Amino acid sequence: MFYPLGYPLLVESNDIEPLRIAAESWGARRRLFDAPPLRLTIHVHKGDPPADKPTYQASADGFLLVCDSANRAEFSIRAHAACLHITRVVLDRPEWFRHQLLECLVLTALDTVHFVGMHAACVVPPGELKPGLLLCGTSGSGKSTLAYACARIGWTFVSDDSHLAQDGSGVVTGNTHEIRLREPARELFPELHTSATVTAPNGKQCIEPDLQSTVPRSDSASARHCVFLSRRPGRATIREYSEDDAVEYFMGYNSRFDRSGAEGHLRDFVRGSTWLLEYERLDDAIDVLGGLA
Repeated sequence: MFYPLGYPLLVESNDIEPLRIAAESWGARRRLFDAPPLRLTIHVHKGDPPADKPTYQASADGFLLVCDSANRAEFSIRAHAACLHITRVVLDRPEWFRHQLLECLVLTALDTVHFVGMHAACVVPPGELKPGLLLCGTSGSGKSTLAYACARIGWTFVSDDSHLAQDGSGVVTGNTHEIRLREPARELFPELHTSATVTAPNGKQCIEPDLQSTVPRSDSASARHCVFLSRRPGRATIREYSEDDAVEYFMGYNSRFDRSGAEGHLRDFVRGSTWLLEYERLDDAIDVLGGLA
C-alpha cells in the first residue's frame, strides 16, 4: 500500500521491479485522507520497447494512456482501478517508466476522482495556523523561483505543482521533495552556483536544489489565497484579480472528460481570494505576500 498525494493506492504486479520503483516514488508518503484505496495492477511481459511517449485519451468512465498495443494503461472511475501493461525492457529505463507511465497514470487517476490539479506552487508563511498561498502563472512567470525564495528564509514548502482536494477542506498537497528552477536562478541564490544542471523529464534543462535538509517542508497545507504573478520594474504591489480569469487559468490545465465538477470546486475555492502580485525584487514580493497571511 502506498499513499501518493496522501490517498491510499494498492499496487500489485507479477514483477518486483515496478513495486520497487513505486516505493521510491511514494514509500515516504503518509496517509492524509480517509478513502477506499485505488487499485493498480501492473502486468509485465515480453516484447519490444515503446516507440514513443503515451498519448492520453479521456472518456466518461476514465482515461487511456497508450504508447502501443503492448505498453498501455487504462483507468476506470467506476471501478476505482487502473491496469498497466508494459514490456519488461521498459523497466531498464526506470526514470522513463516512472515519469511517463507510473506517476502519470496514478496522479492523473487521483486528479480524476479526488483532486483538481492547480498548476501552482504552494508555500506557507511562518507562524501558527497560517494558510498556504498558491503562486500561479504561466511557465516562466517565476512561481518556482519565488516559492524557493520564500522557503529558504523559513516559509514552509509544500509543492512546486499542487493538487486541491475536492472535499471542500481547501487542503493542497503535492511533491514536497522536488523543485525545478531555471538557469537564471543561479544569479539569485549563491548556494546554486555550483549546482549541476540536469535534464527534467520534460526535456528542459533545470536546477534541482536539495530540499531535504535546507528548507522547512510539509506534504500538505490548508490553502486560502491564489496569487498570480507578473514581473515589472518597481516596488511590489498587490491587488484583486478576476475570479473568472483564475478559474479559466486553472481549467486550462485540466484534462478531464467531464470538467464541470472540477470547475465547480475551483470556483468555490477561489471565491474572495485571488490576487495579482506585480513585482521586480523577490524580497519585496515576499514582504507583500506575508501581508496576506
